[in-house]
Amino acid sequence: MIHLPRLKPPRLPFPVLLLLVFFLTMSACNDPVSRSAGEDRSNRQSGQNESQGEGDNGNGNGEENGDASGNDDGSESPESAQFRMRDIIINEVMVRQQETLADPDFEAYSGWIELHNRESTSADISNWVIGYRPSSYSTAVEYSVQDIRFSVLPEGTTIPGNGYLLLWTGGEEHIGKAIHLSFVLPLEGAKIGLYGPEAADMPVVDTLSYEDLDVADDISLGRYNFGEIHRGFLLPMNEPTPGEPNRLASLQLLNSFPLEVSDPSGLDVDHTGNFFWTISDDPGGSIYKLDRMGRIVDELQVLGDDMEGITQHPVNRTLYVVEERKREIVQYDTLGNEIARYFVDVEIQNVNDGLEGITIKPGSDSEKDHIFVVNEKNPRVLIELDVLSGFDRQVIRQTPINFGADPDAEGLDLSGLFFDSADEVLWMVSDDARAVFVLDTGGRPLAAFNAGQKDLEGIALIRGENRIFLVSDGLQKLFVFEYPHPLRRLPASE
Repeated sequence: MIHLPRLKPPRLPFPVLLLLVFFLTMSACNDPVSRSAGEDRSNRQSGQNESQGEGDNGNGNGEENGDASGNDDGSESPESAQFRMRDIIINEVMVRQQETLADPDFEAYSGWIELHNRESTSADISNWVIGYRPSSYSTAVEYSVQDIRFSVLPEGTTIPGNGYLLLWTGGEEHIGKAIHLSFVLPLEGAKIGLYGPEAADMPVVDTLSYEDLDVADDISLGRYNFGEIHRGFLLPMNEPTPGEPNRLASLQLLNSFPLEVSDPSGLDVDHTGNFFWTISDDPGGSIYKLDRMGRIVDELQVLGDDMEGITQHPVNRTLYVVEERKREIVQYDTLGNEIARYFVDVEIQNVNDGLEGITIKPGSDSEKDHIFVVNEKNPRVLIELDVLSGFDRQVIRQTPINFGADPDAEGLDLSGLFFDSADEVLWMVSDDARAVFVLDTGGRPLAAFNAGQKDLEGIALIRGENRIFLVSDGLQKLFVFEYPHPLRRLPASE
């Protein structure tokens, strides 16, 4: 017997091995929007996704690379030429519910996705694709096709003009009285996508992202545009509206009082809890102390330039006022004597789009006091500052407040601001939106309410009495609303 020498496999140089691993890895790294729905359908699994990770910070505007072109040379294939882009958005999403609305087939309280046809004519979306990818993945991070969930909408799926369509995400694909998708939306967050048909290479129609903290029982995420023409701001809705136009829960108005203050702007409760502070934003304006019925108790003639917001430190009792055009915080004592000025460095496009609201988060033995101010618009931004321990300004962070919409989306400005120390959250009022928002200190929306009054410029709370107070400069009134108790909101991130 002849024994042949055993051949050893050739040893590849290390750089070649790295290159081989790279190409093998990339074969599993395609973004869901570019994969074939038919290819992924065999890999779908029912039930909850078990992946973990940080939230996807998508803006919810449907902005993602993708088109309906089927050929590399830019020409349309016969299949893709049949696809017609329609103005359809992912309008509202319920990830987890207990009692809002049972599906009509299984009587189960599963999650749902609501689509809204913003055109006046009916839209046929047969064979369109809807799915999600977990928020822990992005186009630059490796994942497996088993982590992609897709469903293809059945033949005959239409949405009436200006109408709505609910898609149930119970994890069992079924067509009965309603359409049930093959996946369950994950609790840890995801990016939901609505795409055209597989035959048209799944062009992106709309996307919407949510994080783990955006998930709470029977609170949906819905788009609301405050009457302007755009896809809408993405807001938590503690009164979900499946199959109907989105709306905000309304605050209950209890009373209103006239104010003898010209152009009142800003509002805060004084350190005793029995009076309010407000200011006049007229040139040469004063600081006013008011009683609970809006009557003037004291006037501090400080000759302000364009004062827009006011807050009082609960311990040292000094007053802090924001000057909009000068972008300054001015500190006064309770006699109206100026103590210090702090410049707030925010780039604004218009001098009248500057600082509006201000509030203080008192520190503890180990923490310093922090001041929060909002810039009205262009840009809409929440600014956290540490200025109370000295004269040097220190910006801790600046957070855009766009609520998932484009920075230039109309209908929302930032006006009054109040820190609720009981829950350690911020309450903010918007003049344009006629709405009140609850934010965590990072600027994330936790709840939103319709206030129904115009020209709202200041907000303050007295939690012990379950009261919310709003001041209107145009109406020259102090409004009293009932605090929504219990307050249903998303959990704060910090």
